[in-house]
Amino acid sequence: MSAVAVVGAGLQGASWAALFAAHGLEVRLYDRDEAATRAAQVRAGEMARFLVDQGLAVASVAEAGLARMRPLTDPTETFAGVSHVQECVTEDLAVKRAVFRLAAEHVPADALLATSSSGLSISQIQEGVLGPERCLAAHPYNPPHLVPLVELAPGALTALEAIERARAFYRSVGKTPVVVHRDVPGYIGNRLSAALWREAVELVRSGVASVEEVDSALCNGPGMRWAVMGPHLLYHLGGGAGGIRGHLDHLAGVKEGMLRDLATWTTFPDDTADVLEAGLAEEMAGRSMAELARERDESLAAILRVRSMPRDSAG
Repeated sequence: MSAVAVVGAGLQGASWAALFAAHGLEVRLYDRDEAATRAAQVRAGEMARFLVDQGLAVASVAEAGLARMRPLTDPTETFAGVSHVQECVTEDLAVKRAVFRLAAEHVPADALLATSSSGLSISQIQEGVLGPERCLAAHPYNPPHLVPLVELAPGALTALEAIERARAFYRSVGKTPVVVHRDVPGYIGNRLSAALWREAVELVRSGVASVEEVDSALCNGPGMRWAVMGPHLLYHLGGGAGGIRGHLDHLAGVKEGMLRDLATWTTFPDDTADVLEAGLAEEMAGRSMAELARERDESLAAILRVRSMPRDSAG
């Protein structure tokens, strides 16, 4: 791996840059706004050192990576000789296409071009790009330097070899890549989150529970289990000796009753923001956004440390 380019100097770009630097890679942080690139470099440094402080990165490796990070506004200097481009610009198809076409003109022929898009089609982004077979979606879960998931999705013109190379690259920087086998809006994680959040909103709107109660129920119940295993494995265990068949035999009727009662709207009700803002003000209890972000990041780091512990022979 030679240098990597991160395009877009927002929070997501800074987070990706921090992760790459923390693993010792040379990072070229590109944005047309020079002030934005320098600010993102500072944020990336803070994030990378946070990983070190939390025992999730090696100090000497991270400092070496940070020392080589460069904030750039010149595309020729940014893309020359890089092996990987992580695009993190605004969620606009025309803008992302422009970035891909610009990068493709300057990077080596075998460099991977990856979009961090949350919902745009990689098949549409790669249209008209030189070397579309090396283009793919690599959708992170925020913040990328802490949450391991990255969802890899091929476009209509993406080569299988590009997906395999991307999978190896992201594993090398501590990510957990999951391949989405066809191009669908929202990939996997966001689709699951959207379905869950719709019901969470409806529980508040319909008076079943407060914002804080819904959040607490999720964090202290399903959320704890989901940090260990996904729903299929958990329900398989829940079926005892009968596994998933036993689980369905026993609880299918109960779950179907819930499914029939779930919210089905596909457009957010007009009162959604008002209802949630009022409940969030109570749940935050005077804590600032910065304090909440710190609490989130420290908790995620603690979970990562526990998950990285070697299991004993008893499992």
